[in-house]
Amino acid sequence: MTNQKKAVIFIGLLRWLGRLPLPVNHAIGAFLGTIYWLLPSRDRRVVWTNLAIAFPQLSWWRRCCLSRRFFVELGKTFTELGFIWLSEPDRLFAHIKEVRNQSLMSEALQYEKGVLLLTPHFGAWELAGLYWSAEQTITSLYQPPDYPELESFVRTARERMGAKLVPTDMTGVRSVMQALKLNQLAGILPDQDPGENGGAFAPFFNKPAYTMVLVGRLAQKSQAKVLFTVCERLPWGQGYRIHLLPASDRVNDGDLLTSLSAMNQGLEACVALNPAQYIWNYKRWKTQPDGVSPYH
Repeated sequence: MTNQKKAVIFIGLLRWLGRLPLPVNHAIGAFLGTIYWLLPSRDRRVVWTNLAIAFPQLSWWRRCCLSRRFFVELGKTFTELGFIWLSEPDRLFAHIKEVRNQSLMSEALQYEKGVLLLTPHFGAWELAGLYWSAEQTITSLYQPPDYPELESFVRTARERMGAKLVPTDMTGVRSVMQALKLNQLAGILPDQDPGENGGAFAPFFNKPAYTMVLVGRLAQKSQAKVLFTVCERLPWGQGYRIHLLPASDRVNDGDLLTSLSAMNQGLEACVALNPAQYIWNYKRWKTQPDGVSPYH
């Protein structure tokens, strides 16, 4: 089957899922996630390793329960994509039941230096991006999907509330700096491996993680305020809760380790809101100072 046909099938499936009531959508996602959890897979091995690193105090049984809950949420992450990307704004935003600490945004914008809005891979992070792009002018760094055939569809979905997506290169960084100078928002996903030349090591759940240096450098240069935002998925298809969390002022510290450690501590605070909704199937600790990956 060609990639083009796969893309057509994928988009068609998302359109069908997006028409379902959210409780039904999430029930299907929970079922699929549970089935996936029961099957041996690369994802299950990675999740188990990551949970052992992040929560070494958990017993085998509690780690197993958290792993199962994660896969339930992972299933919902897939099935809700059509709902998030394709629903009309009124229908979509009616499912946001609460926005916690929303005053942090207006307070940050009062400094007129812009806001670096960090959105970890937690819960319905796609919805978090759409919500804030509807509320404020935002420029976000964007990595195209692995399948070029999906590029137009994904980009249209993510920009439909007004976001401006820019590439993850120097052109994009300049666009982000310009947005901050205009006292606008700049959106960044802060919890990915930044590539060979884009990071340094800092603790994340007490283990060195190769962490992007871009956020700290942008914060130092622009003096923008830094906030975290996550979109927590409520149980039984009840909707969503948006959170805003303040970042430590140490994120823009001139000392690199201090800056990166502060950002990762903010990420840990986001994860603590609902640990099952973080993206534990991502090899966050793959790159290590000694070159020995914990994933086998």
